[in-house]
Amino acid sequence: MPKPKQTAGKPAKRPAKLRSTVTTAVPAETVASRAYELFLKRGAVHGYDTEDWLTAERELRPALEAEG
Repeated sequence: MPKPKQTAGKPAKRPAKLRSTVTTAVPAETVASRAYELFLKRGAVHGYDTEDWLTAERELRPALEAEG
């Protein structure tokens, strides 16, 4: 297997700056409460539990991160 080429005097390329993947976890009880509010707001129509949960997390995370 050939060796990778080395460039004399040039620093190695750095990967593009990545957004942090570490997120603040919103307490499940808080998310569940907000998801239930969304469920009721829709008229208690079943079948959207995952969507409600993810929406609740998305809404609540910025407020929690601002506190943190």
